[in-house]
Amino acid sequence: MPLACTAVVALTVLSSATPAAPQARQVFSDEAVGHLVRAALLQYFDAASVFEIQPLGSAIAGDVLSIETLLITGKPAVHRGFRGEVLAHFTGLQMEMSALAVQQVKTVRLARATVVAKSTAKAVEEGLARVSPTILRPTVRFAGGQIEIAATIRRGDKLYPAEARAALVVEGKQRIVVAVTYALVHGASMPQGLIEGELAKINPVLDLSKWPFNLQIQRLVLHNDAIEVLATSGR
Repeated sequence: MPLACTAVVALTVLSSATPAAPQARQVFSDEAVGHLVRAALLQYFDAASVFEIQPLGSAIAGDVLSIETLLITGKPAVHRGFRGEVLAHFTGLQMEMSALAVQQVKTVRLARATVVAKSTAKAVEEGLARVSPTILRPTVRFAGGQIEIAATIRRGDKLYPAEARAALVVEGKQRIVVAVTYALVHGASMPQGLIEGELAKINPVLDLSKWPFNLQIQRLVLHNDAIEVLATSGR
């Protein structure tokens, strides 16, 4: 079903699912839940993302959509031009149906959420080239818990070979930012802070404070040219 039809279908279901007894529970189809959740996800992920939605035990009562368990798999999940994979598991989830029908998420209740996101050095490399036209031919590798980057940076009509090391830092359990620990730019009259300024354009890499469910980062690991983030719902 095209996303343009999702809100119409959802609002139709919502209006028909509000009987004289407003809190009577009615079964809600998994297919309809999938359309609604997929449309809402595209408020947070790029349109190139592909999601498989697996709800179980969905019902509606008044304006509240309840889902016993919800499994979301994103392959790929693309966020701000960077590709990765996402696996999310929710239990005891209740959301406002009227908000979800217009692709917004307003949580009434959530027992537990666990989200694992993965990406690779190659995907970061491709993402840098995609999101910044001034970073040319980047190469990226993960080593010693840090990101090593080599690239040519274009400033006007000048090209500057550059290399840097950076750490991914978690701030307030919800934000991930790139913090440059070493930078070297080659060339005459090289601008100060050139590579730091370029990498700052992608900060914050992730800001969960702008996402629903009050997710908090529990683990961030760089290993074997892969990055993995674990986030769970805040208590």
